[in-house]
Amino acid sequence: MRVGFIGLGTIARGVLELLQPSDRVDVVGALVAHPNKPRPGCHVRVCTRIEDLLARKPEVVVEAAGHAALRCHGPRVLRAGIDLLILGVGALAEPDTERDICQAARDGQSHAIVVSGGIGGLDAIASASAGHLHRVTHFTRKPARALLPPDEASALTEPRQLFAGNAREGALRFPESINVAAAVSLAGVGLDRTEVRVIADPSLERNRHEVVAEGDFGRLRFEIENVPSADNPRTGRLVAMSVVQALRRRQARLIIG
Repeated sequence: MRVGFIGLGTIARGVLELLQPSDRVDVVGALVAHPNKPRPGCHVRVCTRIEDLLARKPEVVVEAAGHAALRCHGPRVLRAGIDLLILGVGALAEPDTERDICQAARDGQSHAIVVSGGIGGLDAIASASAGHLHRVTHFTRKPARALLPPDEASALTEPRQLFAGNAREGALRFPESINVAAAVSLAGVGLDRTEVRVIADPSLERNRHEVVAEGDFGRLRFEIENVPSADNPRTGRLVAMSVVQALRRRQARLIIG
């Protein structure tokens, strides 16, 4: 399977480290903003234009560079008939971006696939939404230093709620911190109906997410505490793992969930 990347940072390098020869993945290139940036041990061919990456003929492209990259390059990938794995899902809180991505996928007869990233339970929430979901609430608790300026974080002595509202508002206010809530929303009752709480907690060392869903199916409660990546504490190790799983799933004969 020929795979391209948008971005070659923490997530993409984590994926490269996790891939095995048995995965039968050929990484054909990565679109980057700074081609001369040192990347020790990384031997992926870098591209500076989306046209150059598409010319390498990937079968699937992994967006691993954030919201602006998804807005700028995602539609081009999809219109070329290439499936896109999306990590910067919070960008879809912008109606224009969501519309552009969906239209490009229709035009190219391709698929825009939201990867689970640093969260889980999306399969159960999506299944429950086939019936009637009454309510979905997502609590995001992060170390204070991940959400506040250094001086405020060091002065904080107890948890502080920074946001309470729906997922669309939260994704626009905390664009790089609430991708997981956007993914939960799209799996369930949508961005406007999913309730979100963002809490800075000085006692935490790891990001913690709790999702509570209630509906005709019953009640679901899911909690996850993510170990941060070694070179970027804002990104959990599970994010790269979820991309690897998504790539393996594309070639699997037995698919779970």
